[in-house]
Amino acid sequence: MLTFLNGGRHKYLLLLPILFLVLNSLYYRYVIEEIKVALLNEKYIEIVNAVNMLEAAIEANPERQWLDHEANLRDSVEFLDKLYQIYAGAYKYVGNQLELVTERFYETSPLEPLDYIEFIETVTTHESGSLVIGYAPEQQPYMEFNLYFKWMPLYSPINERFLVVAGVTSYSIVSNISVWVSVGQWVSTAITFTLNVWLILLLTRIGNVYDKRSGEMVGRKEGDSK
Repeated sequence: MLTFLNGGRHKYLLLLPILFLVLNSLYYRYVIEEIKVALLNEKYIEIVNAVNMLEAAIEANPERQWLDHEANLRDSVEFLDKLYQIYAGAYKYVGNQLELVTERFYETSPLEPLDYIEFIETVTTHESGSLVIGYAPEQQPYMEFNLYFKWMPLYSPINERFLVVAGVTSYSIVSNISVWVSVGQWVSTAITFTLNVWLILLLTRIGNVYDKRSGEMVGRKEGDSK
């Protein structure tokens, strides 16, 4: 066995444990990214449900005075916008242009979707939908906002409807992966890597000693035969 490992290309089989550890580290990084994506999707679903619930409440009672609906809509959207790293805003046509009609809390998110032509084109041609806007606010890293929008109420003329928009980024995630999970994985990988390298060096050393002694034994036998 030791002769097999020390001979020719077979000795490179000892590198397989190291290769496995490298692949395991890459796999772990991939898993962490997938978990972050899942958490972001859950956050996005939360704001989608919040907007849809607001629309359902308005649509369920079309006979109610619109001023009451409007007050509820404004309060609900502003509540969303106060949440950490959540964007929310309500817009309405004033003449031929959309204008923000809710108060913004820019310390949580400075995004203004009307600055992006793709946003305007999308919301003016669809009753509801989603899109991603990438931007880099001043003194903040680049981020991508996953936006969801919906016009409401649909029973009103377009110039009387409100456009409700809400969005999240990866920075909106409050429930992060525990630090000990990441640290434990990397510590475990480092320890396993160290032990594997030590075992590889030990096996190589033992193999060299075994080959050397085997050579000495052969030499002795040849000397005896003479």
